[in-house]
Amino acid sequence: MKGKVAIVTGAGPGIGRATALRFAQDGADVVVAARRQAPLEAMAAELAKETGRRIVAVTADLKDLDDCRRIVATTVETLGRVDALVNVATHPHQRASVAEMDWQAYAESLQLNVVGTMTLCGEAALRMAETGGGAIVNIGTLATTALQAKGAEYSSTKTAMIAMSKVLAREMGRKNVRVNIVTPGYTTGEPLDRLFEQMAAGFQITPEQISRRLAKSAVLERHVDPEDMAEACLFLGSDRARNITGTELHVTAGQWI
Repeated sequence: MKGKVAIVTGAGPGIGRATALRFAQDGADVVVAARRQAPLEAMAAELAKETGRRIVAVTADLKDLDDCRRIVATTVETLGRVDALVNVATHPHQRASVAEMDWQAYAESLQLNVVGTMTLCGEAALRMAETGGGAIVNIGTLATTALQAKGAEYSSTKTAMIAMSKVLAREMGRKNVRVNIVTPGYTTGEPLDRLFEQMAAGFQITPEQISRRLAKSAVLERHVDPEDMAEACLFLGSDRARNITGTELHVTAGQWI
């Protein structure tokens, strides 16, 4: 990625930060975008110091389509081009049955997971086409494969995002713009720790026991680390994957085969 420019949205702790770091380590200048200004700017400063690359922080909310367009415009104005886009940002979803759905909450999920994400993809794809091509990577979820009760909000909006990503891959292929999806398994970090605590309370066992149970449910018998996701995103976002488009890569330790 030397001499190239990447955008990472949802660049908070976990997959977002790890991905921004990995692209910078591989030589890219990176725009990081997230909603909270202070931690975002602090992270950008840390990554710049660690990698020696230009790291630009753009505070934005992907539910705001003007913000989505501004991320891409700021990238081009500041760094000159866009070669890769990784959308990590996703809307925190509420668990509810379809019959009891909060449709306002659903609309917010749809706005971020589909409308905002795909607005960013479209804007970036057009810019990439102007400079010879590029790559877009969107983050999926196993919730689109293993459908769970009370998970319709997340499953359906992310399914729509995946379908639109593949259509975009078909539409932009002749412009040398590739679009792929990377789907994580249980990924280590604070969100997973909170999930283990919630599940442990329900089963009346320890979070560590829950962690071991879920790790054993994957054929490799381990969880995924944010760095594993970052490596996959870098591969698909770089010319290493120049003939891969319209695919969904599962980085799940074999959680679903």
